[in-house]
Amino acid sequence: MSIILTERMKGWIELMGCHLCVATPEGVPLVTVSRFARVTKPDQVAFAMEKGEIGLIEAAVTKNPWVAFGVSRQGGIRAAYQFKGKGKILKSGPEFESLKQMAEGIATDTVLVVDLTELYCTKPGAEAGQRLDVMAPDAVDAWEKARWTDIPGK
Repeated sequence: MSIILTERMKGWIELMGCHLCVATPEGVPLVTVSRFARVTKPDQVAFAMEKGEIGLIEAAVTKNPWVAFGVSRQGGIRAAYQFKGKGKILKSGPEFESLKQMAEGIATDTVLVVDLTELYCTKPGAEAGQRLDVMAPDAVDAWEKARWTDIPGK
């Protein structure tokens, strides 16, 4: 199944930024924060990152492109999801320049683009760990609406 982010997921990702997790080829986990995130396609999220944010994970991503992320701040509770996919690093080009301009207040050094392949629920309780990307997009939307009604920024 393909992943199509819901309106609520998009709102939380873009409002709160995200914690990004990667691993070295040896399996050492690394975590950093990106304060600016933008959903660029229904199944893609781009992060405008300053040198200090990307510096921690850049070498690992170039060797192991798998990235997992969750929404930062209160979003970790209200947007109980883990998103996973393959990342690519952009340092120049039209996509880089476009996101750099959108990321006001961020000294963008790099854009990390993540093409989503997996989606999990991290809500505490019986649903923790439930894989949502195996559901049809309409089913994910209905599943979410049965649990939450808040859409950030609305």
